[in-house]
Amino acid sequence: MDTTSESSSVVKTAAAKAKTTSAQNSAKENKAAQKPVKVSLPGRPPQVMPGSEALAQAQRLLASQQTAAAIPLLQQLTSQLPALAAGWLMLLDALNRVGDLVGVGRAAEACLQHKPRFVAALTSLSLIKRINQQHAEALALIDKAIKQEPANAELHNHHGVILKEMGQMDKALSSFQRCLALQPNNANAIWNRSDMIHQLDEYEYQQLQKLAASNQLQANKRAMIYYALGRSDEAGGRYAEQFDNIAAGAELKRSVIPYQHDTELIQFDKAIEAFPAAPVVTPTEQQAKGPIPIFICGLPRSGTTLTEQILSSHPSVTAGDEINDLPLACGKLLARKGIRKSFPDWSGDLTEQDWQTIGETYLSSTRALHGGGWFTDKNLQNYKAVGLIRKSLPQARIVICRRDPMDNLWGCYRQFFSDGQYFTYRQQELADIWNATDRLIKHWQATGKDIFVMDYETLIAEPEPTIRALLDFVGLPWDENCLNFHQNKRSVRTLSATQVRQPLSNSRVAQWKRYEQQLQPMLQRLQLDDPA
Repeated sequence: MDTTSESSSVVKTAAAKAKTTSAQNSAKENKAAQKPVKVSLPGRPPQVMPGSEALAQAQRLLASQQTAAAIPLLQQLTSQLPALAAGWLMLLDALNRVGDLVGVGRAAEACLQHKPRFVAALTSLSLIKRINQQHAEALALIDKAIKQEPANAELHNHHGVILKEMGQMDKALSSFQRCLALQPNNANAIWNRSDMIHQLDEYEYQQLQKLAASNQLQANKRAMIYYALGRSDEAGGRYAEQFDNIAAGAELKRSVIPYQHDTELIQFDKAIEAFPAAPVVTPTEQQAKGPIPIFICGLPRSGTTLTEQILSSHPSVTAGDEINDLPLACGKLLARKGIRKSFPDWSGDLTEQDWQTIGETYLSSTRALHGGGWFTDKNLQNYKAVGLIRKSLPQARIVICRRDPMDNLWGCYRQFFSDGQYFTYRQQELADIWNATDRLIKHWQATGKDIFVMDYETLIAEPEPTIRALLDFVGLPWDENCLNFHQNKRSVRTLSATQVRQPLSNSRVAQWKRYEQQLQPMLQRLQLDDPA
């Protein structure tokens, strides 16, 4: 999960957010649009048409949600008429819509070969570099974009995000402040800096209250501001006001997300049915000698980023962060076999060779992380995929992060998530997910001995013995750097980027009790005699 309010939604809309400059309406642009282009689409004979007509056809496809059909048309258009800015914008937007981040990167690089100062391409490529943990390159690209459009507030926000993930907090705060100087109502920057400035001054607090309560911004943006106000309240010890602001933000967010709670709960039971027992799979010689992935599993706010920070402080471990390589590897195999089912319904359709292929594809796509011999993967859906991991990557190590349920769920409820985690905005739904997750994790533990449980409270109380046990499970020798994980200078692209740069603290242990009265719906739904 990104530290930013944007996450993958920013990547999908990068072209739309970036200003396209006056070139799009210039005579040069119009002249390029009149040049002929030859396009060939499936099921149709090749056609020659003006670039403007190809653009119009692509626009109609996008408007009718036929994005997959629009992409090859736009790829042909931009390759033949690279001076046509509108073509690049549509292509970047289309690739973002389908989540083809590799395609976004390639299209942005191709665009920059012809239009090296094109802000939409600079911004898109910067975001892709950032997602791929190439923060220095991402920063250089966004710097170029800012030189082209110094008054573009969103570019300064993106600049701050990159710096924040790199741990350069003072510079990041300056970028967010610059964004707000240009655009005071920029909800992204208001949220992104909220865990850095602590308590707002009274004037700004009141202004943000008015903004959150008004209809000037979309509901999602207003929700972000309510959460930022909650952070200010917590810093000032105004806990009742903090909860009220969080509750208001959560209700707004929940009102605009496409979440089917019953469908989500069914998936947990399906995972148990699909993987009733741990498979007896012996790693091949190549798997045994090759890189070892460490899958870090658990609900959001359960300590997954902290665990990754500890492990990646070891010189033999590279942090992968919240990578999507495993679901992508599965998707490639399913597409090749023509299987159109949701996880885990398709698991029974695969052969042993199919599972091995998924593992091989995964290792191939994560090759950049293999340098030290071990690497981490903390995709937030990993806790559902333990059965899949066991069958496709038997050499993997699986670490499940656990925490006091009320502390874990309060940590989720108090947090704004830009994408996904739709169950975190209502107390009862959070409790349902905890109960379902608890059943699933107990099933994984009962069906295999290949799991290490990282208990948050035990880690806080006994850090060195717990970390030693973790390293022993993974197969690594002791390294003092793991105990001093907060000194790790790696870029952290999750919501805990600020927190994991600090030493261990018990300040979050039993914090939920501060809000016990307001959290009764959650507590009662958990059906625990003693949640403490």
